[in-house]
Amino acid sequence: MKPFPFISLVVAVIVCLILGLAMWRAKKFKKAYLEPIFMWVMLFGIFALCQPLLKPLFQYGFPILLTGVAGYMVASHIK
Repeated sequence: MKPFPFISLVVAVIVCLILGLAMWRAKKFKKAYLEPIFMWVMLFGIFALCQPLLKPLFQYGFPILLTGVAGYMVASHIK
């Protein structure tokens, strides 16, 4: 049994907070740059969930996908 079963969710939340803080603090990030980055993160999360070879990549696939979706939602609201 894992000592902390929600470690992947905690990692996803921390990454979202760091990316959100970076986007809030740095005005040079534009919607045109962030949306494609988070689209690629979402695609990598889907790939991580679908691949059968690496179990750690599969375990972190959903938090990666969740990070991409949350980041895309935040990036799409940037003016």
